[in-house]
Amino acid sequence: MAGNGFDTPRFDDELNFAGAFLRSTMGSWREEAQRTLQGRELASLASSTHEGLEIKPLYTEEDLPPYRARIPVRQRQTWESCCSIDLREPEGALNEATSAVIQGASAFWISVDRRSSSWARLTIGVLAELLEATAGAPIYLDGRGITPSLAAVFMAAARRRGASFETLRGGFDYDPLGTLAGDGNLPWSLDSSLELMTDMVRWCAKSAPSMRALSVSTVPYAKGGATAVQELGFALSTGAEYLRRLELAGIPPEVTCRHLRFVLPVGRDLFMEIAKLRAARLLWAQMAASCDVDEESRYLPIHAVTSPRSLTIRDPWVNLIRGTEQCYAAIVGDADVITVLPYNSALGHPDELGRRSAINVHNILREECHLDQVADPAAGSYFVERLTYDLAAAAWQYFQRIEAAGGMVNHLRSGAVVRDLGESLLFKQRAIATRSDPVTGVSSYPNLEEGPPQLSGTLDGRRQPDDEATGVRPAFGSPSLTFSAAVDAGAEGMTVRELVSLFPGYAEPERLATPAKQRDAAVFERLRDASDQYLEKTGARPRVFLAAVGQADDQHADVRFVTDLLAVGGIAAAYSEGLEGPDDTAAGYEAAGSKAAIVCGEAELVPEVARALKAHGAMRVLVAGRPGDQAASWRASGVDGYLHPGCDALALLIDLFEVEGVRHD
Repeated sequence: MAGNGFDTPRFDDELNFAGAFLRSTMGSWREEAQRTLQGRELASLASSTHEGLEIKPLYTEEDLPPYRARIPVRQRQTWESCCSIDLREPEGALNEATSAVIQGASAFWISVDRRSSSWARLTIGVLAELLEATAGAPIYLDGRGITPSLAAVFMAAARRRGASFETLRGGFDYDPLGTLAGDGNLPWSLDSSLELMTDMVRWCAKSAPSMRALSVSTVPYAKGGATAVQELGFALSTGAEYLRRLELAGIPPEVTCRHLRFVLPVGRDLFMEIAKLRAARLLWAQMAASCDVDEESRYLPIHAVTSPRSLTIRDPWVNLIRGTEQCYAAIVGDADVITVLPYNSALGHPDELGRRSAINVHNILREECHLDQVADPAAGSYFVERLTYDLAAAAWQYFQRIEAAGGMVNHLRSGAVVRDLGESLLFKQRAIATRSDPVTGVSSYPNLEEGPPQLSGTLDGRRQPDDEATGVRPAFGSPSLTFSAAVDAGAEGMTVRELVSLFPGYAEPERLATPAKQRDAAVFERLRDASDQYLEKTGARPRVFLAAVGQADDQHADVRFVTDLLAVGGIAAAYSEGLEGPDDTAAGYEAAGSKAAIVCGEAELVPEVARALKAHGAMRVLVAGRPGDQAASWRASGVDGYLHPGCDALALLIDLFEVEGVRHD
């Protein structure tokens, strides 16, 4: 069209402006990088992940895997925005589900814990109302050990409402091995639980083909500190165990694959989590192919959930950003179902604002950012493709180790899972303690003026012995119930609680030791709690004298670093600046009223200042920075330690608490 300005030679020239730039090469990049490193080697730019994988500073086409297996992509146009609903308060859960549908939720993840006293109220009537409230959206059940009972009453409720089983969508999410790993017990023996799993798959294949009876969840392992390699290895070995058990019972692998899905948490490492989701689907497709499963059935549905481990209680609003980043990673990783946990989940039962914000993360990323327009958007990225391949290869080796040692059942019963996760957790705790893995708002950029968070409400989480939780004392030879008969019993009014005692093998509950579980921020949050208690008791926070001596150019940066580090533990800095020597420093120390002191400033003044502080009763004298070749002389003058990036901040803060007489856990 003439006159629009786009048909001129000048416009064509402007489109070709990139031709004026020199084409970059690896050689030119190396030269420029070497120049800016000022004598350091290029290898210093590489890093290693918690999984032991090397991360290079630059990736090119040469880094693509030796082969690029096709990763099955999401089978639907967009992901399901899955809202978590806790049934420990059944009446409130109905209102939450109704609101969530209005706000944009397109699926529901229904959880219940038999260790809570209120689960006995789960009847066919409650679940029928829940089905009505969710307006036909897919429903995924998370009943952990009591999932078969919950699923039976759920299907009975669907029957009462006149719903066709064939039209129901979602899953029962029965995962006996994952439950045993996370909770340390099952209401029945493991063998009985696995037999019941077989019965549920048969029933779904015949009566409810769109309901996936089984899941493999790595959430319990991630809570225990698992790396991405360990998560995938445990998931593959669990899936292999289910395939074997069901095949021995006469159920072909193809049927099992159509009734299984993975539930994977998404943590704070963006690219590693993207690669983890992609690697999971790649590995499962290869495993299914080795079982001669047809191509369509090899597809693995993935339910991604933002990591409970990454949630913080302090500065919980930062969890809004974490949830958004983790949801983004799940989308780029091509998850089918995504659950964003409310930002205040770690405080107690999330309130309306927390639930609505979680759903709106989906709404924004889909409707405003249009992230649902591309399947597997990470495909083709040199870095992500290589990371996916390396992660998959490492996970496959770990899986083979588990299988060679007898498989996932033996790995659990032998205590190997607890040992493996214990080592991994120690590594993670070290990274948290030294702040090389910072937690924003807690171990970095803390707000000391922020008081303890207000709980938005708590649920009845009182734990009861198993016989009280079921209402029936275990007895050998309890009646054996099939899943089909359990659905019929639920339709006749039997509750979830009553059904537990009628399934097979109740007389032989399985019990195992479980790995330690800890949120990333918990260790520092406990110190903040102790600081709050000290403040309430004494009217002031714990304080440490901070002496800025001399006129060092970097003094302000040191002061800011020390002040922030102390605030991580809830300690206030009694700051004095412009101190010229030991006499000024000693006077400031006495005025501060603390038992410890931190010196920052000119290195030449440190020995004299340290001796003066010790002479006036300082129980700890620390210096901001590294001592270099002066460590011995400074130690002799009374210096007890150093604060610098990479130091063990947790150990240092705990020591200061003890010096100042602050009680802590």
